[in-house]
Amino acid sequence: MGVTVVKNQHGYLRFRIFWKGRDVAVSTRFRDDDPAGRNSRLVNAKAILIEEKLRTGADLHRALLEVLGDCPPRLMPALSPAVRARTMRDYYEEWITRRVPPLVRHSTSQKNRLCFEAIILPELGSAPLQDVTKARLEAFRVKLLAQKTRRGTKRTVKTVRNIIDWHLRSLWRDAEQEGYVDRFPHLDWPRAWRPKPDPFDPDERDAILSWFEEHDPYWYPWLFLLFWTGMRHGEAAALRWSDIDLNPRNLSISPSRDNGQAHAPKTSGSVREIPLLPWALELLKGLPRQLRSDGAEFVFITPERKPMTDTWWPTRGAARSPKDEASKGIWFRALKALRIRPRKFYITRHTFIAWALSEGANLKGLAEYCGTSVQMIEQSYGRYMRKDFLGPLISARPERIPEIAVVGKTGPPKGLSKKIPEFPGENWWRRGN
Repeated sequence: MGVTVVKNQHGYLRFRIFWKGRDVAVSTRFRDDDPAGRNSRLVNAKAILIEEKLRTGADLHRALLEVLGDCPPRLMPALSPAVRARTMRDYYEEWITRRVPPLVRHSTSQKNRLCFEAIILPELGSAPLQDVTKARLEAFRVKLLAQKTRRGTKRTVKTVRNIIDWHLRSLWRDAEQEGYVDRFPHLDWPRAWRPKPDPFDPDERDAILSWFEEHDPYWYPWLFLLFWTGMRHGEAAALRWSDIDLNPRNLSISPSRDNGQAHAPKTSGSVREIPLLPWALELLKGLPRQLRSDGAEFVFITPERKPMTDTWWPTRGAARSPKDEASKGIWFRALKALRIRPRKFYITRHTFIAWALSEGANLKGLAEYCGTSVQMIEQSYGRYMRKDFLGPLISARPERIPEIAVVGKTGPPKGLSKKIPEFPGENWWRRGN
């Protein structure tokens, strides 16, 4: 390895560099002069610096750039091919492998996969992540609203918003943390319209329970407890005997079961301990359970003697089109037999909340009992709240109320002037005689 200075055929000085088996010539703009001339001394000094850089391990192009401030393009290292921008499909195939239980709910993982592979990827899969702009998302939103589902119905705004602001945003959030994209484009959405709950009235509720008690008593306790506690189905499916204290009649609700797996509850307020109504307590006392057990067994199990999951009833017992003959969609079959308007199985929870409000239950206490918020109850169930605000106040009338001294029906209180002006103003009696 070495660097010398030579003169080319045109009289200019140049560097001759021997480096890693290569003989490299690098021209300069300085003409040859006497060995003691300024140009010769300057170029030789630079040759010494280049040789020192190479000796310390610097690459040739780096040494030339640092000493000369320039480097011939032929000596620059070959540029690595530009990193191909990651497409939505490329990133999804890596991302979905991380969306597995218990890191996420099993149902969430399934919905993510179904939504991306059936809806998002066919439209945006080949697009680089950086090209998914606000304008492109708005066009995608319009297309989703115009398309029809497999059932032949149009998607609602709420459904389209779930696709973009839930599924797509989940992938985008992880891609942003890894540095592939910037913040998710903000879309303006119309104000959501949420249909009001349509609970059963007390007569319908009692008729349903009576029908199951007579025609299918196996599911009678399951429905009875849902109707009289307002629990979510996943909470009731995860209920174990160790969660029930029959002496002070308390019931502890913490986990939730979904697709055969236990998960944290829906919200932090869903972890709660509630007192049971007397008739719900009597029902639990009458249920069979194993003797000398540690209480770890489930309170409710399927006919196959397996743990209940939140999907057993929606996909089988409460299915409009059951997948098998084991359950035969018994929920809708019961409603049809009773000539009750068909409603989803989740109405059991709505029915309890509406009944409790109509009976004058404290709003905050009911929200804590059901593991929800006061705001949600006011927005969704406000029409079931008792409107006789003065009724309880009138019934709480004190035994003795001092007499109110008045003059006539509209006159001033006693002790003030009884003279009424011809054209009384609003506060005429305050002005004296």
